Amino acid sequence: MKNLSRRAIAIVALVSAAVLFVSINVIANHVLRSTRLDLTQQHLYTLSDASKKTLARIDEPITLRFYYSPRLGDEVPSYGVFAQRVREMLEEYTALANGKIKLEILDPEPFSPTEDRAVAFGLQGVPLDQGGEQVYFGLAATNSTDDQQIIPFFQPDRERFLEYDLTKLIHSLAFPKKTVVGLVTSLPLEGDFMAALQGQPLEPYAIIDQMRQLYKVETLSTEFDKVPDDVDVLMIVHPQNLSEKTLYAIDQYVLKGGKALVFVDPNSETQAAHPNRMAGPGTGPGASDMPKLFAAWGLEMDKGKVAGDLRYGRRVNAGTESRVEAVEYVAWLALKEGSLNQDDPITGDLSQINMATAGVLRPLPGAKTSFEPLITTSTDSEEIPVDKVQGLPDVAGLLNDFKPSGQRLTLAARITGPASTAFPDGPPQPAKDEKDKKDKDAPPAAQIKAAAQPINVIVVADTDILDDRFWVQAQDFFGQRVIVPTAGNGDFVTNAIDVLSGGTDLIGLRTRGTSARPFEVVQQIQRAADARSEARERELEQQLKDTQAKIKALQGDAGPGGGGALAAEQSRTLENFRTQMLQIRAQLRQVQLDLRQDIDRLKAELEFFDIAFIPLLVGLAAIILGIVRMQRRKRRAQAG
Repeated sequence: MKNLSRRAIAIVALVSAAVLFVSINVIANHVLRSTRLDLTQQHLYTLSDASKKTLARIDEPITLRFYYSPRLGDEVPSYGVFAQRVREMLEEYTALANGKIKLEILDPEPFSPTEDRAVAFGLQGVPLDQGGEQVYFGLAATNSTDDQQIIPFFQPDRERFLEYDLTKLIHSLAFPKKTVVGLVTSLPLEGDFMAALQGQPLEPYAIIDQMRQLYKVETLSTEFDKVPDDVDVLMIVHPQNLSEKTLYAIDQYVLKGGKALVFVDPNSETQAAHPNRMAGPGTGPGASDMPKLFAAWGLEMDKGKVAGDLRYGRRVNAGTESRVEAVEYVAWLALKEGSLNQDDPITGDLSQINMATAGVLRPLPGAKTSFEPLITTSTDSEEIPVDKVQGLPDVAGLLNDFKPSGQRLTLAARITGPASTAFPDGPPQPAKDEKDKKDKDAPPAAQIKAAAQPINVIVVADTDILDDRFWVQAQDFFGQRVIVPTAGNGDFVTNAIDVLSGGTDLIGLRTRGTSARPFEVVQQIQRAADARSEARERELEQQLKDTQAKIKALQGDAGPGGGGALAAEQSRTLENFRTQMLQIRAQLRQVQLDLRQDIDRLKAELEFFDIAFIPLLVGLAAIILGIVRMQRRKRRAQAG
């Protein structure tokens, strides 16, 4: 009876534990749905404050449709890992959106209505085998007014920008108004009107065509006293001889929270090719600068200097058409990934930016703003006087006289942080006729002395980055002009506008880590093994080459007219060399096998811990527990 009671108590306890376990899970699933614990090293699944602010401002419901073909992950495991991270990130967005985001996980099976819907959204299908079966890995999002945004196919190369891409997509649907870009320029970006008067077609630069496809571009005069209220991003290109009232208007726009993208240049080759009379006193014929505003924003551009780079100089013809002399022009730069800020969404996904006679930007000492370089030279850089690159520069002479400074020079930077007005003594006084006119109008707005929130400005020390001849090739395709980019200059501009127009929400985003975790210990072992064996391997390879050369020489000396004794001696020597060659090859193989020795040992240790150690530990614990229980029973029996 006593044993039966214990058994009944045990059964009741097990049933109660099971009920309690299920109850806790059900309650936690409803009450703690939005609670997350991110234990990853780089907090991959923890959304930044910028993303949380975007989610908190959503007013209308948004539906996210995640189309993913499981077969893609089955065939390519790396895509499966990335897809799992995308799904969990989408679930994180849904959990933090307070019911404003609905997530649908869809499997677009071949020839199904789901696949038809994915194709209708514009998602990209990728053939997985020769049979042509399409797999999908994309996102289609819609809002209550049927606006839609898509990510056609999640590229693993952009995993670092996953949060940025998702937040940007949601931001575009939550605030669907088309970005307005106010363009202020003294360059013929919208077409060369002087050339048009001579009968040539009026063709805007490729960058303007690209911007018009994405944004509403409003052209502003270079003389204005107020930036229109509907302008989201003010794009200033080659500001020359701007009046005080225009500088003041820009100053107040930025301090009020407006975003600015500024292109200045110590030597605009674009303007040299299309001269105008906009340049004023204090600037060179192709120079532009805004020192007064830059000082208030905490930066400056070196006067009369351009950046040269020995590593990224572009090859040009320094000779004639009949006698080509290819030389690296150190002032024309093809900047690669090493010079592009890989941790910023503006430049992190670009592979090349082309610039020409660009200036050098520097933060001012004691500035309160943050100066973040976006584009820099390599350490093989030098500041070159601007007069050496004007007219017909001595390209070969610049290369021969080049002396690397060992420092990176900043060509483009993002400026954020607190700033004060560049006009501490008040607004500039208008001319008499303007004053009379203003007296009849409404009174001027009160001056903003300091920014209420951090300013957001991007400054680029080059205007030629926008010139077609430096980053695109125009082709004629059955009468249509087709633009083929050769560098990412256009993407840089649109990325900058996208980030700026996103306000502080997108400005605050940075790249994150990746879910793919490398075997760092294995990599360290590999590097150490390589270092140990590299010298020995080179020595053996040289011995092998010498031996092969000796064999070849002996085989060449042995001719049909050689004596028998000499031929026999050569045969023995040749055989010795061949034996030595085989021994050297065997040693080379051994060296290469030694490279794997430490890795194989680590693999064996990991396999032991994963496969054998834990079961052995559990078994040992069970044996110890069994012995303890047997001793307890024995003591009870003796006591009874």
